Amino acid sequence: MFAAAMDVAHQAHLRTPDPTPDADAWEAFFGNLRTGGALRQAALAAGIRSEAVYRRRRADRAFARRIDRRRTTA
Repeated sequence: MFAAAMDVAHQAHLRTPDPTPDADAWEAFFGNLRTGGALRQAALAAGIRSEAVYRRRRADRAFARRIDRRRTTA
C-alpha cells in the first residue's frame, strides 16, 4: 500500500533537472574548498549538488587541476 502511494506521488511530481551552476556558484565552491577538504562539503556550502562537481571534474581537465591544486596547497 505504501509503495503504491509513493509511486503515485512520484508520478504526480516529476523532478526537473537542477540548473547548471553559474560562475558565482563555482567561485563560491572554490572559496569553500580547503586543503585536504571534501568536495561534497564545499559543494553543499556553495549550494551546488555534489554530482555537478563530479560530472564537471570528469569532463573538464582544467577544472580538475584547479580542484587538485586548491586541495593540496594552503
